[in-house]
Amino acid sequence: MELIESRSIFSPATGYIRRGGFEWTCNPYLGCTFGCAYCYAAFLPQNRRPPEVWGRWITAKKNAAGLAQKQAPKIAGQPVYMSSVTDPYQPIERGLMLTRGILEAIRPHQPRLTIQTRGPLVSRDIDVLKDFRSLRVNMSIPTDSDRVRQQFEPKAPPLEKRWEALRQVKDAGIPVGVCVTPTLPIENVDTFARRIAEFKPDVVVCQDFHDAGGRFGADTGVTARDLLAGIGWGPADYRRFVNRLRHSVTVFEGETGFFPPPTIESAVAATAPTLFDDYV
Repeated sequence: MELIESRSIFSPATGYIRRGGFEWTCNPYLGCTFGCAYCYAAFLPQNRRPPEVWGRWITAKKNAAGLAQKQAPKIAGQPVYMSSVTDPYQPIERGLMLTRGILEAIRPHQPRLTIQTRGPLVSRDIDVLKDFRSLRVNMSIPTDSDRVRQQFEPKAPPLEKRWEALRQVKDAGIPVGVCVTPTLPIENVDTFARRIAEFKPDVVVCQDFHDAGGRFGADTGVTARDLLAGIGWGPADYRRFVNRLRHSVTVFEGETGFFPPPTIESAVAATAPTLFDDYV
């Protein structure tokens, strides 16, 4: 692990984050120790290490909370995505508490905050998250199989721990999203779809792997493509799962699923349909 002093903790949103309606991104860390084989962040230019070593390094912005304290007024009431090039709930977050420090710093300014994670540690911060009036916690749960998870996400938390953490967040009255992104091979399509539907998340997002032809994309890693081929999972399997899921819930696919929570005003009086109308 490397500790650095950063100049800023909020960056203007770009790419699909910007297209989804976010103004800012917030990344307490660079790099990631979960080591997901398909992760697009491994190929971003700001990560100056070879993609082959993705998952073996992480850089922490040790002054993240202090920066957030100073810069929070500029994001007041605006849509913020946490995080776009890392996971805000890395294992080292348990001790460093950079993400928690940022949340505490921006809480008085009430941005429209979306937290994207696969880290069960998010449940630790429920006491702070409950104070945000416009917030959603998105949990990545890309498969129903821990065997598959271990192949594609070798150092990421077990799936059941993610479900349990998201249950705790939801039970606290905080809006949640289930992100089956990218959709990894699924062992039992009907059972997995039923579990998601019965959980009743506020948002469900699915995304297939794409053949980027060696260009930038979430499937750029050769390892991920080889794993898919070895398992025998393809576009037809993905479509069958999404179609099954759509029998019970509204499903957003790809970029369309990454949008801010409602404005503070609409969140107070929102009904379920207006939640989905407010992302543009």
